[in-house]
Amino acid sequence: MRLASLCFLFSFAPSLLLAEGGPIDLDYCLDTAMQNNRELLQARAAIRQVEGDRIVVRSRFMPHLELTTQYDAQRSLLDPTEPNDQLSSALRFSQRLFEYGPNFGEEVQMRESLRQAMYNYEDQVYEVLSSIWETYHIILLQNRQISIRRESRENFQSTYERQRARFERQLATESDVLNAQLNVLNEDLALNNLERDQFNNKMALLRLIGQPIGVAVELHTDASVQFDIDQDRAVELARSNSVAIALASERLGEQRRVLSETEWQYSPDLSLNAGVEDDRHNARIQLGKQGSTWGVDLSSEYAISDAGAPEMREQNRWSAQFQARIPIFEGTARSGRQTREKAVLRQREIALRDLSTSVELSVRQAYQSMLESRERQRIQEERVKIARRRLEINQILKEKGQADETLLENFRTQFFNEQDRLFQDQATYIRRIAALRRQMGYFE
Repeated sequence: MRLASLCFLFSFAPSLLLAEGGPIDLDYCLDTAMQNNRELLQARAAIRQVEGDRIVVRSRFMPHLELTTQYDAQRSLLDPTEPNDQLSSALRFSQRLFEYGPNFGEEVQMRESLRQAMYNYEDQVYEVLSSIWETYHIILLQNRQISIRRESRENFQSTYERQRARFERQLATESDVLNAQLNVLNEDLALNNLERDQFNNKMALLRLIGQPIGVAVELHTDASVQFDIDQDRAVELARSNSVAIALASERLGEQRRVLSETEWQYSPDLSLNAGVEDDRHNARIQLGKQGSTWGVDLSSEYAISDAGAPEMREQNRWSAQFQARIPIFEGTARSGRQTREKAVLRQREIALRDLSTSVELSVRQAYQSMLESRERQRIQEERVKIARRRLEINQILKEKGQADETLLENFRTQFFNEQDRLFQDQATYIRRIAALRRQMGYFE
């Protein structure tokens, strides 16, 4: 049963604390989230709540022991002063030994509730770990982007200082100086936006791993973004790890059980009540039906004290009563129920196959989206290199008086636009990898 495979999610060590000073890696984030993420803690609490209900439902199979005391005060109207009080107490034991036939209604509902809670938790695990993987790599990407922006700013700052020096020697116009200064300010603005976004992502990462918001955090920079996997293998993993497919398979198995149990509804109704007793002890075994479920119960009683007259009791006797009701014909209800349950079973079988196909389609589309994003990023990197080189060439030509200011401004604008597109494509590539890994249920 797939539910048993989730048991490892509950065996965790004490909560990890964010390391003081020193970078953290992706494995640390994933492990810490499994222990401290508040959404996962709530989902685990929901499972334990259902397990508590299961204990209540199955408590009928546990021994039940109770002590009863009874006091009867009786007075005669002819002689009110004559007491006729009776005091008795007894120790009673009872236990359901086993059941057979169609499942007890509360047992069926308990299994469905437990399945739902377990698979909700598994789905939440996939969602949280996928978000951590994506956020972690977005932060690393922003580190690289900030480094590129700072390097670009330094270059523009050098150009600005050079233009100022040339302006003082009347070799450049004031417009050249202002344009160079504007380039520096543009990079400052881009850096400010990047640093703000990275700060927000770091705070989001801390929340995902269940750590205090506002703690300084640094990440290891050796995490690879590349995700090389065969498409057919991706589909195979997605099918085996899909929460929706697993839940539908469990419900299909439950429906097969329901269909097989329709035969029990038309089996002979049996009833047995047998036991032995003496002056203080009795023991009984009962076979009876509750709804559509037969159960065998054992009970006994020991009279600790009894005020009844001994001569009124019968010594050492046994009794047995057996009854069977055999249905011969009860209309067409039987065939109607079987037809209905078979139709439900067929419907769930078709839905499961359709769900499997839907998962495959979604994974293959996500896989192609990832490949398209990777290729787009590669092409955009080349475009940025070309735009940068063209800007550098035209800046040199402008300093020599061989290029037009309008043309140079066009190349400058094109370079900034191409670089922004590259940064967006890099982030899109990471998000598409994260989406594919989420559908596959694949994490380190």
